[in-house]
Amino acid sequence: MKFIKICIFLFLLSFTTHAFSKSNEYYQSVISNIITNCKTNQCKKEIFEQEVHIAFFNLLDAILNQVQYEISQRKKDKLWSNES
Repeated sequence: MKFIKICIFLFLLSFTTHAFSKSNEYYQSVISNIITNCKTNQCKKEIFEQEVHIAFFNLLDAILNQVQYEISQRKKDKLWSNES
């Protein structure tokens, strides 16, 4: 049980402190769902893994969008510099 608490704390610390995080209310509802509806460690582990996967994919999507934006800006800058 102590291990799960540490994992939840680290998860919340890592994914709620950046710009792409979900609201604290969302994470509170997930934790309360884990506490009230999950009786086995396997259930708790599955929910935790799902949240980590979703957060990871959202972060990757944001990174890819940023890279795409920066590439398009460089193309525009290059186009403007060639026209001058």
